Amino acid sequence: MILELTTSNKRKFDVNNKKDIELYRSFLVTRRWGGTGCPFVLEFPHLTIPDMIKDKMMNKYMKIDI
Repeated sequence: MILELTTSNKRKFDVNNKKDIELYRSFLVTRRWGGTGCPFVLEFPHLTIPDMIKDKMMNKYMKIDI
């Protein structure tokens, strides 16, 4: 996991970052990440990046601290 983050330009999704949320919103509307692909790394235990982001946002807005 550490090696993946250092050798890739992908980053963890930050639920408090407006740019990250806008990228996810754009993906939901267009069903595309854009020319550079998905900028986020998949985190355990999730199977897909969209589901991971959805879970993170739901936890934030439901005030669930995991």
